[in-house]
Amino acid sequence: MTASTTAPSTLVTTDKVITSFDPPRTMAGAAIGVRDGLIDWVGPKDAAPADRYEQIVRLPGTALPGLVDAHVHLSFDPDVADPISDALDSVRARVTQTIESNGRRFLERGVTTVRDLGSMRGVVLEAGRGLGRGTWLGPRIVAADQPITRPQGHAWRIGIQSDSATSARAAVRDLFDRGAGAVKIMVTGGRMTVGTDPLSVEFPSHLIAAVVDAAHEVGLNVAAHCLSVAGIRAALSAQVDSIEHGTFISPNGLGCDEETVERLAQEIAQSGTYLCPTINADYPGRHPIPFEQRLHWVSILHRVGVKVIVGNDTGIPGLPPDLYPGALRALESAGMSSAQVLHSATALACQALGLGRNSGTLAPGLAADLIVVEGDPLADLRALSAPALVMVGGRTVAGSRT
Repeated sequence: MTASTTAPSTLVTTDKVITSFDPPRTMAGAAIGVRDGLIDWVGPKDAAPADRYEQIVRLPGTALPGLVDAHVHLSFDPDVADPISDALDSVRARVTQTIESNGRRFLERGVTTVRDLGSMRGVVLEAGRGLGRGTWLGPRIVAADQPITRPQGHAWRIGIQSDSATSARAAVRDLFDRGAGAVKIMVTGGRMTVGTDPLSVEFPSHLIAAVVDAAHEVGLNVAAHCLSVAGIRAALSAQVDSIEHGTFISPNGLGCDEETVERLAQEIAQSGTYLCPTINADYPGRHPIPFEQRLHWVSILHRVGVKVIVGNDTGIPGLPPDLYPGALRALESAGMSSAQVLHSATALACQALGLGRNSGTLAPGLAADLIVVEGDPLADLRALSAPALVMVGGRTVAGSRT
């Protein structure tokens, strides 16, 4: 499908507009003006300069910033047992179809921005360029492209393997030159790669630091795959920008004592590092660590002030984009208020992705990425389940009222 890259200037009127969530800033009977991909007016709908817009869309409900999933794998088919092997064994056209299908499913859930944290070389980057050309409709994509890993390390079959500071820096430069918007590094092993150890630090600390230094030199943030206490400590020492998964497992399994978890959580908070727990209330039985245990860890992270952002690990077996609302409900179950959950899914996530100056709230001059839902998500997050309108860059791309 080919989609137009231009959209008519539009005035959207709703019962309520929530412009941001920290703290919640709401406006009853409000309107949002959109032109050339940007928001150019927000205010009472009775005062809206309606004659400036080519079309007016009147909807009941609540308008709010578009949602973010900060940890996805668009090129992975969640309906197969081994998404990496499936992608490697597929022709390029089929992988592209998977990316576009996952992207459209995200739009249907109100997700207007995703960060892709691992794919085969170039496939997601090219899909992102296709969005700009209007060849398909999907969310904005911040793509890390290939993850950096040790030789034979986690996800090595799709990654860039590095065993020296020189090759680590060269890997970052290559990713940057090809258009990557982030860097993913595999600090520990992972359960989807045979022969790797989720408990151990498989990428030496001096190489993690080399990746971080090289990435920051070119303005890229580094997301670190960490499944253990040792991995989290190594990532913090190297000053990564975000910790992915962040499970507090140790050589004793789940027996990491509460004092250690609390102390390490405080270190994460003090460092200002973001943490994406990739936890989902609709996927509790598929993860090897009990859901209640992971929920408890997230509650500690939140309580001590860690910047927790929303991410699903979408694309792993059994976890399609449709389950995105479960990530929001999981954070709520961990003790976050609905406003805190929505801040984590909008402005805070955009900051973690390096997009904070351009999106994440509704204000003149920012990207026109917004959704309209029936009901009030501050009162009940279930209001987000079926958006009536989804806009990305001022284009209406999904929604039950479109």
